[in-house]
Amino acid sequence: MALQPIIMHLDGSCRKGEIGSSLPPTDQLVSIDQPVGSGFKAKNLAVDVRTIQESLNKIAPMHGGPKVKLDVDGKCGPKTNKAITDFQVQQFGIKGADGLIEPGKQTIQRINQLLFSSLPVDPTTNEKIRVQLIAHIGLVAKAIHAAQANLMLALGPPSTVDLGRGRAIDRLDRHFALNALNPVQREKATRDILNVFNLYQQCLLLPPELELGFLGTGAFVADPTGDHRIAFAFANGFFRKGEIEDRRKIPMDRIYLGRRAFFALTDSELCAFIMLHEMAHFVGFPDKSYILDEGRGWFTDDTIKKLTTNQRLHNADSYAAFATECRTASANKPPYVKASNTSR
Repeated sequence: MALQPIIMHLDGSCRKGEIGSSLPPTDQLVSIDQPVGSGFKAKNLAVDVRTIQESLNKIAPMHGGPKVKLDVDGKCGPKTNKAITDFQVQQFGIKGADGLIEPGKQTIQRINQLLFSSLPVDPTTNEKIRVQLIAHIGLVAKAIHAAQANLMLALGPPSTVDLGRGRAIDRLDRHFALNALNPVQREKATRDILNVFNLYQQCLLLPPELELGFLGTGAFVADPTGDHRIAFAFANGFFRKGEIEDRRKIPMDRIYLGRRAFFALTDSELCAFIMLHEMAHFVGFPDKSYILDEGRGWFTDDTIKKLTTNQRLHNADSYAAFATECRTASANKPPYVKASNTSR
């Protein structure tokens, strides 16, 4: 059986599955019978205008969708005409903006590409995406470095003067339940966690894959498949250099961030948490076993409290939450972390 990626869906849960398994069939793609917009060619049939209004409302403003949702009333007035032109300017530049959407032509094809299609879109053409991702990467890097420092403190020798070792050990106990282990097991588990975060750091240094529209940020690329989900990674993909996923023909040694889901998010803290979560799937555990999703949430949530030490060591949210607490120095649950059970 072909290895399936671990996909983060819009509900925040990660499940194994085909990348494009939920894409709609062709007969569900956006289509119109007559031109919509401005100019003498426009027929503006009510049913076609509603289709365009509904479709543009689904597109994020960063991709040219309206900042204020259009009324889906079937009337092609000034607001709808402006939304059409704004979308075209964003996607094709001023020269490609004629204010008209025609059946089967460039604008309707791009709408379908953004909403449904598996056709690749070169992320280097959208500088906003690059700026956005780099802003998130700063938080990710700080969280990784803070986690490494915490782990080194925990591994250090006891001292009559507490230099933070006690707090470092407490964090590990909260997120990974290492207090359930004997001293020898505890030290090994701590070193294993440190090795995971050392691989995290290497993820940020991976060389570019220019054909994927590389964004200059290590393992992360904007998903070229058009899938609507937040993010996905192949289990232990860090070690799958040169391997290509059969169905989509994409490299398995990258972490894919959804162009239409991840990049529509505006909260950098949440985006950094998602990236830390996906990195756990991507690097895996030091014995080459997978880090999957045994439970989602903060250490105070029942979905995490019920997990054994071994389950937490193989649970992506545990790494993301631990690194986040190390960076922020706060054990309080962030508002963007949602508790949920996972199923396979």
